Amino acid sequence: MSKKPYLAALSLLLASTIALSGCEQDQEDVNQEDANEIQENEPEETDEQNDADTDDEQEDAESEESADTEEDESEEAEEEETASIFGLQEDLVYISADRLSVRADSSEDSESRGSLSKGNEVRVLEEVENGDVTWYQIAHHNPDVNEGWVSAEYTVSDLNELHMSTDFDDEEMNEFFTSPTLFEDNRVVAYYGHPNSEIMGIVGRHSFEDLIDLLEETTQAYDDADEDKGAVPAIYLVYGTVQPGGVVHKMNYDLVMSYIEAAYQRGVLVYIDHQMGRNHPTYSINEILSFLRYPNVHLALDPEWRTERPMQEVGYITGSELNDVQERMQEYIETHEIQGTRQFVFHQFVEKMIVDVEDISADYDPVLLVHNTSGWGAPEGKRATHEKVTEASEVPYKGFKLWYHFSDQPGVHYDNPLMTPEEVLDLDPQPGLIIYQ
Repeated sequence: MSKKPYLAALSLLLASTIALSGCEQDQEDVNQEDANEIQENEPEETDEQNDADTDDEQEDAESEESADTEEDESEEAEEEETASIFGLQEDLVYISADRLSVRADSSEDSESRGSLSKGNEVRVLEEVENGDVTWYQIAHHNPDVNEGWVSAEYTVSDLNELHMSTDFDDEEMNEFFTSPTLFEDNRVVAYYGHPNSEIMGIVGRHSFEDLIDLLEETTQAYDDADEDKGAVPAIYLVYGTVQPGGVVHKMNYDLVMSYIEAAYQRGVLVYIDHQMGRNHPTYSINEILSFLRYPNVHLALDPEWRTERPMQEVGYITGSELNDVQERMQEYIETHEIQGTRQFVFHQFVEKMIVDVEDISADYDPVLLVHNTSGWGAPEGKRATHEKVTEASEVPYKGFKLWYHFSDQPGVHYDNPLMTPEEVLDLDPQPGLIIYQ
């Protein structure tokens, strides 16, 4: 396949500006997501670069092993911990207003540098009192206009505080979503994408009501195809999308909540997927942990986009990092007395995406680890990918992803032909999670 679509899309991305405004951020996210679709399952475009990167990493590792002094070991540990733009997530607060102006100085009269939307996290650099108002000087992920001042009145120190006004108190629904046998008795059929992007997946091509109607038809087809197991519908939201340089833009908090709430009323699961970018996996999972308070929500990370060079290289995650993420989820669930089994999904379509797979443990109950086969193409190629990916017996629960045809535009991928439910269920091992993009 020609690299021209890659280069054209990347040039457009690098030429674009990234605005501080939450609304403008959402639109930038869509542009990146459209470009993201060009990359997945194209390892032939990135193998040479990744091999070179791997060689460099191996050389660095050998060098570190030869430095056996306590000082060197301490520096190495510190370097591993400070793995994101905001380090260990210290001094972070979250915007609680629907839209909050970022000022040039600690005064309402100072110039506005833009605005942030609810749920955006910022790092507090300095705190000052101006009359009765406490002001925070903050740093934000935006690489162009990344500093300013906000009123502390419109921030919270814990994302959980943003959720306090929302109640999910339907006893029948809660019993269904938190059933201990939900994933033993059923498989999940999910529709994937971003609400504002048609190219990213089917989620962005329909209104919520029309989307659920179509999803229920697809789910019913799997229910009919298997007499032994039922099928449960799900919406799979791409929450964080990586930009050039590894910066991650996140879906508007209210938009996420609108899907979680509407899905809850229709008996639909929701998956919140984070692309990580240059952030460490535990940092990324911390950003979405608080959504677990809702009984229909599950989490995911996509190793492909754990990179500072999207569309130029395929990212990775290690077995020990997957364990760390599961442990973090387990701790959160236990601390907040969250009911039910919660899935954690990670994707793979080439071997290098999962490093040290033998280190993975799937023993972090009530977290259910899901190893999902990604990759588009003809059925025979998808079967071969699934067979190769699922050699990782350390994770017995498997998933499988399919691509609907949307456009013949160069760089927009799809399965040809699309596998039928019967063909998907004939896979070995049989997937418990089936995702349609």
